[in-house]
Amino acid sequence: MEDKQIIELFFARDEGAITAIQEKYSNMCQSILRRILPDSRDVEECLGDVFLRLWNAIPPLRPLSLKAYTIRVARNAALDRYDHNKKSELSLAFDELSPFLPDASQNVENAANADEFKAFLNDFLRRQSKEARVFFVRRYFYGESISEIADSCRCGEGKVKSSLFRTRNNLRKAMEKEGMTI
Repeated sequence: MEDKQIIELFFARDEGAITAIQEKYSNMCQSILRRILPDSRDVEECLGDVFLRLWNAIPPLRPLSLKAYTIRVARNAALDRYDHNKKSELSLAFDELSPFLPDASQNVENAANADEFKAFLNDFLRRQSKEARVFFVRRYFYGESISEIADSCRCGEGKVKSSLFRTRNNLRKAMEKEGMTI
């Protein structure tokens, strides 16, 4: 079933929308959830939460890309669940990247800076090599371990580590050039 048809089922409040989205995106969601949540019971509970969140959000929201929106909902649900769990690979990745991230929780000005930083980061990543972008996104957005990235990209762990190190350093230099504080 096409994504537009699934969205129309959501808008009609037809419970078939849940069945259709589960059939189409359940495996993808589980993959994302497993990268963040180490416990399979958490993954299963969170998967149900993903579909409930989609049911509650659509309508009124009409996502342009159902797949991208489902990924986002799954990731956010997993991160919410993660707050209650012990450190995982994702927390290690966030620890690596945290010196570069603005703290949006402090005040409105910092929240505006966080939006500015998101745009800056997207622009920065567009200027990186495809390989560097893939490594960066897989590590810091999907929370994959160095070994998982190396295996799936058919390269050595050292190459992944070096690339991430260079990309973080390039990010620091780009931020300094733009006058962004770290």
